[in-house]
Amino acid sequence: MKSLIIIAHGSKLSTSNQEIIDLSINISKNSDLNIEYAFLEFAQPNLIQSITNCINKGATEISVFPYFLARGKHVKFDIPDIIKEQSKVNPDIKISLMEHFGKLQGIEKLILENCE
Repeated sequence: MKSLIIIAHGSKLSTSNQEIIDLSINISKNSDLNIEYAFLEFAQPNLIQSITNCINKGATEISVFPYFLARGKHVKFDIPDIIKEQSKVNPDIKISLMEHFGKLQGIEKLILENCE
């Protein structure tokens, strides 16, 4: 089974975190993948907890999607470090890091299409 984890920064504002939860729920309605979410700071579950949830549900492949606009410290170091650590702990599970949101192909077009 394949899983997707959407990881965001996390916020002290619960409404901001809820947007990520809602996004994950909406994506899961249109996908056969197991969709999970995670936060780096201020909210739960964290990435390790979400990876564990995926594995407990039977995942053999996990893609981690950083919901970040730019490749800052979290995208460049923190998330890859956690994935590397979890890959060692779970050698039978393929855990891969996707490009962050700001690098998605077509993001420029999406922005322009939504410009009013």
